[in-house]
Order: sequence, then structure tokens, then C-alpha cells
Amino acid sequence: MTRLFDQIEVLGRIALDDAPATPGSEEALKAAATAIRFIETSGQTYDFEDYVQSLEAYAPPLAIGRFATREEAEAGMRAWRRPPAVAFVLIADTYHSAMYVPSTGKTHLVSLPIILEHYLADMANDGPKPSGLSFDSRAEAEAWLHQQPTPPQQVVILIAGAPYLAAYHHRIDYRVLYPLPPPTPPASEA
Repeated sequence: MTRLFDQIEVLGRIALDDAPATPGSEEALKAAATAIRFIETSGQTYDFEDYVQSLEAYAPPLAIGRFATREEAEAGMRAWRRPPAVAFVLIADTYHSAMYVPSTGKTHLVSLPIILEHYLADMANDGPKPSGLSFDSRAEAEAWLHQQPTPPQQVVILIAGAPYLAAYHHRIDYRVLYPLPPPTPPASEA
């Protein structure tokens, strides 16, 4: 990945040399450069690079926490000294949006199962091809997944003949098996 500081230089050249004609583009370029500076100066360069690499690898959508129950998630959010404004968390393997409202001091959790549904549909349609790994039971597949020193961010395996996505949520060090839906048939051209 190109160093973030180099990207600020590129943004500067675009702003100076190309004289963006679209209204608001100069402000947008300045905001992008400021965001890059913030990432670097706040010590989040590696986190950002991990995020970009996970996007390029079609890893599961980024989650910043995982909880067994909603009550556990609410307690966890209250315990954070500075909760994120908006982020994804997993509650019992279901995506939720955690939205912090400063005026109330509360974090609201909204269930978003569609995030995982869309991701798994994309993986079934356009994701990695089956790896050739096959297991007789889910327990056998889970044992394999948890024995990997560096798990793949996603790999398609078979469990009792059914396709599963073995996924790794790198930010929260969580390994999980998701059953894949059947691929969507191509649309017929009329």
C-alpha cells in the first residue's frame, strides 16, 4: 500500500494542478487530506492499512467488538471511555450498528442482519472458489479453523457436502463458520 503521506501529496497536486471544477471538490480534497493526517498522527496507520487490505480481500465487514447477548453489548458499550460515534459490533454473530448519542450519553444498538446476508450472498456469487477442504461435521471444521495460527480472512469449505465460509474477523480475533446461501442464478436477458 502506498504510504498515506504520499497520498496527501497526490491530493495536493490534484487540487493545485487540476483545479477541480466541481463545486465543493476543493473542500472535499482538503477533508480527505485532513483525514489522512488524522489517521497518521493518531497512530491508526496500521489499523487503516489492515482495513484497506480486508476490503481488497473481501473479508467480513469490520466489527469492533463481539458480544454473546445484547445486555453484554450494552454493558460493554457503557464501559468504553470514548465510544465510537458509529460502528459495527457482532451480537451472537449478527451485525448491529452501535450508534453513540453524546447528548444522552447512550449507545443505541440496531440489528442489521442484512449486512451479513449481503456479504454471504456476495461470497456465494463472486467470492473465493471452494478450497477443496471438506469436513464430515461442523465440530471437525471448527477444530480445523481454530488450529490455524493465521486463519484466512475467508475460505470456502464443505461441511457434510454443504458450502460454508470459514471467516476471520481480524480486528476482534474471531473465527466463525457461516453457511453460504445458494448462488443467485444469472438474470435472464430479455
